[in-house]
Amino acid sequence: MKNLTIITFVMLAMFISFEGNAQKRNRIQPGRIYATGETLYAPRFGFTAKVPAGWEGMLPRESEVFLLMTTTSTYGEIYVFGRDQGDLNTMKGDWMKGIDLSETILLKAANPTLTDGLLASDVEAVGEGINKGNKGFAAARCNPSGPCITVLAVAPTQFIESIKGTVTEFMKSSSFDPPSRQSPYAEFDWKEFLSNTVVMTYASEQGGTKESQIHLCADGTFSANIKKTGFFKNQNPEYKGKLSGTWSVSGIGEETTIQFSFDKNKLTRIETRLTIKDEKILSNGERYFVGHSDKCK
Repeated sequence: MKNLTIITFVMLAMFISFEGNAQKRNRIQPGRIYATGETLYAPRFGFTAKVPAGWEGMLPRESEVFLLMTTTSTYGEIYVFGRDQGDLNTMKGDWMKGIDLSETILLKAANPTLTDGLLASDVEAVGEGINKGNKGFAAARCNPSGPCITVLAVAPTQFIESIKGTVTEFMKSSSFDPPSRQSPYAEFDWKEFLSNTVVMTYASEQGGTKESQIHLCADGTFSANIKKTGFFKNQNPEYKGKLSGTWSVSGIGEETTIQFSFDKNKLTRIETRLTIKDEKILSNGERYFVGHSDKCK
């Protein structure tokens, strides 16, 4: 697969704006676990599917690929990703040609078949340093309007047949609607997303790295260690070091305003605008990294 290959999908594929919740189909939030039976909806590709029985799914933070993981003793991982336009016959030919995964490893489809709109194949890696204990399986479907969804499963040999069945059923039971170009963040809930997280920013300084952290707890309190980067970098020097207080944010969509009030009486309340774009949180042109807080109860 020269331009869009099985493994290259996992690392470089177009971002899937998956959405969860069968009723509202709100956009999935990075880092949240989606349980068996929950609906996954990708409006950009018009794709709808459900998390298979015995599996759970998530969109890892800073990732472009939706990941399904087993919840049983069967071990394996399933990656789901898409591209805006595709053709199954062309994809089949590309899969058969394979790709140079590295200077010594070639990845290719072993026996691709195209039946009732489903392209499927075992996947093999050829070359040096291959883990022969793992096997791969790929499947793809395309929306009549153009976009395609591809799934890659990787598992130890003893589990691959079971997981192949899971992938096949996942794809066959999925459905397509006309793609939508509505912003994937149209219903983004900032309060829910930021609660119990740590917001971090980094700044290179004389070859080293400065780090600022703000822990935003769901009860409305925050604690921070500021080194003149991040939300408070444009404030006076008193907004530095260990700080605490309360925070609030409201609004649904791509932009919001976050407010901070400080326990230190001499520090006045401040606020800053936040935006989300391409899975990146930005404020005043600076990027912020969001992770789970270990300081919030």
